[in-house]
Amino acid sequence: MIVPMGRATIARVALTGAALAVALVGCAGQATTASPGSLPTGEPQAAASAAPATTGLRVAIVGDSLTAGGGRLLSDGLDADTWMTYAQGDGVDYVGGWAKGGSTVQEQAAAVRPIADVDVLVLMSGTNDVRRQISFADSRSSYESIIDTIDARHVVIAAIPPYDRSPVAALRYEADLERWVATTDHTFVDPWGFARDGAVFARGTTDDGVHPTTSGYRLLGTGLREAILDVGRRASDAAPTDAATSDPVAGGEGVVTGS
Repeated sequence: MIVPMGRATIARVALTGAALAVALVGCAGQATTASPGSLPTGEPQAAASAAPATTGLRVAIVGDSLTAGGGRLLSDGLDADTWMTYAQGDGVDYVGGWAKGGSTVQEQAAAVRPIADVDVLVLMSGTNDVRRQISFADSRSSYESIIDTIDARHVVIAAIPPYDRSPVAALRYEADLERWVATTDHTFVDPWGFARDGAVFARGTTDDGVHPTTSGYRLLGTGLREAILDVGRRASDAAPTDAATSDPVAGGEGVVTGS
């Protein structure tokens, strides 16, 4: 159920999704900001600042290994284990982002670079903070820094998934994250419904307790796509209409309509 809050939509969308790909230690190379079809350059950089005109919602993504995909670096390109592979197209235009396996929110905030003209930022991270025993309170400013850097019109914050190695800590981080989003104009979504069995992953949704299966990535992408499109629809519905003014006639008065 989606509940409007503040001047923009803040929703907690229960979506079917997949288990979160947790960033693990030992990822080789450095992630770069990537636009569709770009090659890694070895340095984080702005993505899609000179991207061709698009007709759908321009979406940037930031996160850890789940967002990065099977290559563990978003700059390696989208693959079968990247949720954006299944979210893009038909109204959703992927325009870049930054993601690296094993990265914390703090590391993402330090590496991400601006991207021009972003409609929706999807930020999904936090499991590596749990792994390193970093509280949400210590990560909050990094979430805010990423959001400020991308400067999207709308922000979707995704819940972190179960984390079998430290399930209670993951639940605590998740609850703190959701409470914070409720104080902002952002949208909160939980795309992990099908993957949850209490505090741990449901049987068959993961092979290692930290990453989803490829079918899980597909479900995750489908769920996040719906969240993105819903944000776009609601933003369009909330946009003020052009004021229409009628000239005074027959002793009447000019009438201005609009929100």
